[in-house]
Amino acid sequence: RGGGGDAAGLGLVAAGHPLLGAAVEFADRGGCLLTGRLSRSGVSWLADHEVAGSVLVPGAALVEWALRAGDEVGCAAVEELMLQAPVVVPEASGLRVQVVVD
Repeated sequence: RGGGGDAAGLGLVAAGHPLLGAAVEFADRGGCLLTGRLSRSGVSWLADHEVAGSVLVPGAALVEWALRAGDEVGCAAVEELMLQAPVVVPEASGLRVQVVVD
């Protein structure tokens, strides 16, 4: 069957965050997935986070994503967040974001 449809009918709800567009609960276990997309053209302040020619997602945005995902499952705080590598926003394609709480 082709065409679009009602996202809510697919189990998606608005994520309630400016950088995350939708949330969906896992059908087979507790937890959820929040998803969104960042692009250099869509989020003007990203240009302020250029380092050596690469635009990086600021750490504050990563904390915001973790806090918002925690809210979905009733966890109101982030005790520790470890970043192993910078998150780079590609110049042309943007960045698809998925935050999983399990």
